[in-house]
Amino acid sequence: MGKEISAKKMTSAGPKSYGWILQSTWVLTHALFWVPVIGLPALSLVLLAPFLGLTRVQRLVWRCAAIYFKITLWATGAAYTVIGLENLDPDKHYFFACNHESIYDIPLVFAALPFWLIAISKSAVAYFPIFGWAVACGGTIFIDRSDHNKAVQSLDKGRKALQARPRSVLLFPEGTRSSDGSVRPFKKGGLVLAIQAKMPVVPVAICNTRSILGAKIDSFKEVHKSPIMLIIGKPVETVNMAYEDRDKLSVDLQTEVVRMKKLWEQGVGKKYWNHETQSFWGCWVPTPPFPAPFWGRVLDGYKDFQL
Repeated sequence: MGKEISAKKMTSAGPKSYGWILQSTWVLTHALFWVPVIGLPALSLVLLAPFLGLTRVQRLVWRCAAIYFKITLWATGAAYTVIGLENLDPDKHYFFACNHESIYDIPLVFAALPFWLIAISKSAVAYFPIFGWAVACGGTIFIDRSDHNKAVQSLDKGRKALQARPRSVLLFPEGTRSSDGSVRPFKKGGLVLAIQAKMPVVPVAICNTRSILGAKIDSFKEVHKSPIMLIIGKPVETVNMAYEDRDKLSVDLQTEVVRMKKLWEQGVGKKYWNHETQSFWGCWVPTPPFPAPFWGRVLDGYKDFQL
């Protein structure tokens, strides 16, 4: 009996191995192909800044980024669902404080949120050919983590840029991807910027992106099709906060993200799973604001995740 089971395991393992190799090759090919196809036109938009204005150019670069990340999810076969978008005002700007599971977190957030979005990123990203240059043109706030004084200067520069051109900001307050999927304590740097900018901060739970890459959370070496979910909590206002409130804010946000993610792990929200991958042509269409039942990905399910 034991030999039969072992034989079955060995037999079933073969096709699965070849399957993910083909899937990984397919995804990596698209990831590399679309960088120059979308990135170079995005870079060329900078030349139009004197005529269109910097604000409009950076919004167009964000649109290009959203298309690229949607294509990445499409090529991967990652069907995504958005819960809690009804908590947000489409006319406002927010800081989104997310847990960090894998390299698929950024594509998911940019694909799912209908907000003009930039990220706070490590300065090394700006040096990636085409991709990093386009990201820089989009207004990304780069932080030099190796030098505290430079990091503070970068945050102050980011604050001034947000005052001049208000937009939403993506944060991963853990600082790096989680090696085991657990949500680590939130760091305060980016949250201090939210307090200084007087912008509300939204706790966001990213769920199941680790399953796409398995243990290879930082590469395309082993890619699997998997449904993923974004759970958006209720905004936390910072208008009346001061620098001294940064510790409490970071703890409160991390606690809420952990709570939502734990409920998801317990099966809450499973009925909302969307197992249908977005079509290729759908990647070129902007994500609609809530409510958009026809879209099939933005669902009114946050009531199941409330306290």
